[in-house]
Amino acid sequence: MQTSRLQVSRPAIEPAPDDRAWFLKDSRWEDPVWRFAPTNALEEELPVSLAWDFALQEGRRFTDARYAPLRQTCKQLVALIRCRSLCTGLPLRPRSVLNYFFSLRFLVRWMDQEGLSRFAELDATALLQFQHWLAELPMARGPLRSASTVQRHLYLFTYLHRFRMELDDGLEFDPFPGSNHRQAAGDREGLRRPWPSTPDGVAVPLVQAAVDIVTRDAGRILQAMETYRQAMTATAGCSQSGYAHTDRATRRLKRANSALPEVERPVASVAELVLRIDMLYAACFVVLSYLVGPRVSEILHLKAGCVQERHDGGICADSPVTVIVGSIFKRQPGYDGRPHEWVAPPVAVQAIAVLEALSAEHRTVSGRHELWLRRRRGNGATEWFHARADQLEIASPSRVATQLQRFGARLGLTHEDRPWRLTTHQGRKTFARFAALRDRTCLFALSQHLGHRERAETDHGYVGSDYRLNQEIDAEILQQSMAAWEHMLAAPGLGGRAGIEIVAKRPRFRGSRLKQDLKSYARLLVDAGLVLGVCDWGFCVYREEHSACLGNAAGPNPARREPSTCARCRSFVVSPQHRTYWLEQARRCESLLNQPALPRQTLRIVRERLNEAHALLRTLDAGSAEENSHA
Repeated sequence: MQTSRLQVSRPAIEPAPDDRAWFLKDSRWEDPVWRFAPTNALEEELPVSLAWDFALQEGRRFTDARYAPLRQTCKQLVALIRCRSLCTGLPLRPRSVLNYFFSLRFLVRWMDQEGLSRFAELDATALLQFQHWLAELPMARGPLRSASTVQRHLYLFTYLHRFRMELDDGLEFDPFPGSNHRQAAGDREGLRRPWPSTPDGVAVPLVQAAVDIVTRDAGRILQAMETYRQAMTATAGCSQSGYAHTDRATRRLKRANSALPEVERPVASVAELVLRIDMLYAACFVVLSYLVGPRVSEILHLKAGCVQERHDGGICADSPVTVIVGSIFKRQPGYDGRPHEWVAPPVAVQAIAVLEALSAEHRTVSGRHELWLRRRRGNGATEWFHARADQLEIASPSRVATQLQRFGARLGLTHEDRPWRLTTHQGRKTFARFAALRDRTCLFALSQHLGHRERAETDHGYVGSDYRLNQEIDAEILQQSMAAWEHMLAAPGLGGRAGIEIVAKRPRFRGSRLKQDLKSYARLLVDAGLVLGVCDWGFCVYREEHSACLGNAAGPNPARREPSTCARCRSFVVSPQHRTYWLEQARRCESLLNQPALPRQTLRIVRERLNEAHALLRTLDAGSAEENSHA
């Protein structure tokens, strides 16, 4: 068996004291193109490089002799950024360095237009002019650059100032005295949300479809793939064209389907098999990303045999926890990252088993263990026909993103009457959002991750060490609380016992600064500790002493938290956005009351639920009518 060059665990690449180009591979400091040495398996497949010969005005190039001093400083800056991040002090991975290089290229082009040849010539006025120039540049998507993009460009000035003693030409002035690059970019609230999560109306059918494919369709797709492989192998020695081989494989698939007429959604042709395999890969990614929460790099680095069981020896010693073993690469300098374990729900375990079956032949041919080995060219079934080791690579994030977009289009996912564009980062963001909702009935994965705290080994390893995910969850809770407070402060009417109290005490916001005043006041309430519980039927302005669900100092009691309990709680608020839920609740109760021979006890409970729904709806209607009369 052929030994893979990626199977050997590599130590972290560290700078040698006498080698300023220690981070380069197959290139030198003086070269116009730098090729970075790979820092993980994905970068082995897709090496990162940057070109110093980019175009400037009037046909000049940055590699021209006149730019030699500035180019030397720029190379020093990129090397320093690669060596250590200002945020962590650890070496940055090449793809992060590449983003800073893009920002540096913007700055050099602007300086060339302004006739500036040294960073030392920049001052506070020049910084503002550069920021305005950025704002006016046309964008491929959208009219304006987002605050997060501007932040990245401005953060380069912080590097130029902090590293000024190590550069031939550094930034002499403090670019952000008394503030920081985020505030200078216009992010006044300090909440950085560069990537969106998937809306509920998209996430629920997406996850349901992915789970259905992984649990129900995967078996027949894998069986069809084996039928195809056998058919193509049997005809490999024939002199017929590739189309004839494909037609023969299609006939073999149809015969296999005719032998099992009761099978739902059969694979009837090679073309359909190609599509179904790509959709199966996308479904596996969705299951792992949305129900477990790793980053895309962590999913793509998973290997065969990564599902394992753990026994903590404690209360639940007889009930082992199933985990997915992998590595975290974010802010980790080593080639193999930091070992990590994610608690795995059963459907995620099934997704790993499907990936192991899909990659089995590729792993045999290449001698490698990665689950996402794909043929470099050719999708679906065709990649299993005469695949060679040198043709196989780990699927890139962009390839997975393309499959996700096709998957979303096939499912017809829309949001606000527009097609929703799926990306590789949304699963983790949506996972954090579900965790922030603190509704452990939403997804089984949340109860596994957050509900088994007595299982010290796995839960401490997950909750205690994945600080970035915890930060995203905390930020999502904060953002949801602020959005809910803004909604309640502006809503024409509120229901619920706490809603009546809020309407009586809230200030009135008017004038041209209404939105800003609402946001500022909402942030003030959140900073004061009034963080909300959010659910489908209302908001909980939680106060332990008034808790109908018998919660404690940590928050509401999830075991007792349900609509009827909330409806009689002094902490409960219903706003117009929850009207649809309570209308449906009333409709269901009225339908039940029309059922013949309903037990008396059930009738009493249903009438109580109907009265609760009607009371809340009347409060909302009364509030809206009063607001309209004032208007």
